[in-house]
Amino acid sequence: MKTYSKGARRRAKKELAEMPGLAPVKRREPNGRAKRTVDDRDPSAAPLAVRCRQNGLTHNAAGRREARAPWYGCAAGRAMAAAVCDHDERARLWDAIQHMRRVQVAHDRAIGAPARHPKCLRLLVPIEAMSADAETPPLDERTDEEKQRAATSAIMRLEGWLGYTDKAARSEALRVVIDDYEARDIVGLLSALLCVVDGMAGRRTMMWRGRG
Repeated sequence: MKTYSKGARRRAKKELAEMPGLAPVKRREPNGRAKRTVDDRDPSAAPLAVRCRQNGLTHNAAGRREARAPWYGCAAGRAMAAAVCDHDERARLWDAIQHMRRVQVAHDRAIGAPARHPKCLRLLVPIEAMSADAETPPLDERTDEEKQRAATSAIMRLEGWLGYTDKAARSEALRVVIDDYEARDIVGLLSALLCVVDGMAGRRTMMWRGRG
C-alpha cells in the first residue's frame, strides 16, 4: 500500500480546496455541532449554571468552580456561604452542618422515627459509586440497644452545645439545617453553628454566643 508524505497530503488538500465549485468542509464534533460548548466538555456544567444563577455567581470558569462547593447544595450551606467569605471558616461551618444532620439521622433511625425530611437524607448520600477498600470503615456490629444509647448520647451532646446560644438561634439552626428550610435569621444560624464548631473541637470552656 502506497504511503504519502505529510507535504504531499498538505498539497493535495490545498489543491482540493482551490477547485472551483467545492466549498471547504469544516470538521464537526461527534454530536454534530460545529463547535464544542461548555456543556459538551463538562456534563455537570448545566447543573452548575443553575447553582451559579441561584447564588448570584458569575457563570464562567471561576463561578462554576465556586459552585462545585458542597455547601451550595442545601439551604443551610447557601445561607452560610452568603454570610462567610473565608474558605476555611466555611469548611468548619459546613462540618458543623453535616455533624448536626448525621447526629439527627442516627437518632431518628435508632428510635424508629420516620424520616423528618427527604432532602435531609439525600444530602447524606455519597455522589460517587460506593465501593469497599482498605479505608472503608468496619462493619457496625453494635446491637440495636448500643446504637440507641450512642445516638442518644450524641444528640444530648449536640443539644448541650446548642445551649450556648439563645433559643431563637437554636430553633433557626434546627429548622434550616435539619429540615432544609430557607434561612430567615442568618445571624442566629451562624451563632448556633459556631457553638457546634466549638463542641466538635473539644473545647472545655464553651463560649456563650447568644444575643442579649
